[in-house]
Amino acid sequence: MSRTLGSRQIYPIFEAGNSDKLCCSIGNSVIVFEVMCEGRKMAMRVYMRQHHNLRAIYGDRYYPKELLVNSSDRKYGLADVVLCDWYEGVSLQSKIEELYNKPLKMAALSQMFEEFAISLLNERWAHGDLKPENIILSNDGLHLIDFDAMYREGFTIDDCVEIGTRQFQHPLRDRAYFGRDIDDYPIALITTVLAAIALDRSFSKEIENNDYLVISPHLAIEDKDERLHRIEELFAERGDVRHYRIAKLLHSPIPALPQLKNLLDMKREDIAPSATPTLEYYNGYWGFTIGGRFVIPPYYDLAFEFSEGVALVKVGEIWHFIDATGKVVITCGRGVGIKPFKNGVTSIEKEDGVYKVYRDGRIDKIL
Repeated sequence: MSRTLGSRQIYPIFEAGNSDKLCCSIGNSVIVFEVMCEGRKMAMRVYMRQHHNLRAIYGDRYYPKELLVNSSDRKYGLADVVLCDWYEGVSLQSKIEELYNKPLKMAALSQMFEEFAISLLNERWAHGDLKPENIILSNDGLHLIDFDAMYREGFTIDDCVEIGTRQFQHPLRDRAYFGRDIDDYPIALITTVLAAIALDRSFSKEIENNDYLVISPHLAIEDKDERLHRIEELFAERGDVRHYRIAKLLHSPIPALPQLKNLLDMKREDIAPSATPTLEYYNGYWGFTIGGRFVIPPYYDLAFEFSEGVALVKVGEIWHFIDATGKVVITCGRGVGIKPFKNGVTSIEKEDGVYKVYRDGRIDKIL
């Protein structure tokens, strides 16, 4: 059994062992069939309701009023069809659920997504419904599916037919806000959650018992999401300033996150062994430069000059000492009164007493 789409011959794929049941999945307004076309598997999207922008989104992969369909109440109509690439693999959502107890593999998945996200932010279009279920992990990397909510250059607010999945979108992402940066917020959200699970698998429990991917955008922008607060604290305690800053973006009152790309692509310059970075203040945060270039990006809430080979920095409420590459070498925790090392020692006053901190990493309570 076959049919044609334009001049292309389509062969449906049936479930193994059941020649009467087609391989398909059903969405809110689309049925997606697995088909063979010109020797390769493809996805045939059949639209159950009108989407006036399919031609602009899918180009010559769009076939208007191509398929006759009928419903259980015997109503007949011609449905639009779109023929898309098929990617063998699993969704990012499924992969997260598979790997949450394997921190090293989850960290690798997190890094893979961030590299993928940078490539998306370099595009002139936006997906519009970015979520783990719409990202397929195959042998050759990550791939997007379902572009129905897409933004393309030249689109106006009238071209915003769908607004994506609320659990991943900024609350102001609606038909009054439609542009190139609509993927910013979901990218920051997914990045934050993947990095958090890689560091602390307890956050994976929130996936099993939560309609959201751990974090609720509606609560986050109002600074009321306790899970996000815990994640920020986790990043601060680990001295992971990059993910800490990305997590902070989830409080943004607007969907556009212009800092996101730089945070995702943050790389430290190679530092000559004899070079000592210089403290610099930029855009409200502290970092370190050599020869006028930031070698440790300016994302710290507070910082001091290098002393005895390390610099004292603050991430959120947590104090750390970092080396010239930006790596955390000593974590001091919350407290006041701490200063850079002098003769290999400093001190910090915490809620339960005063502690001496030594250059070799030892921390001893003295009062």
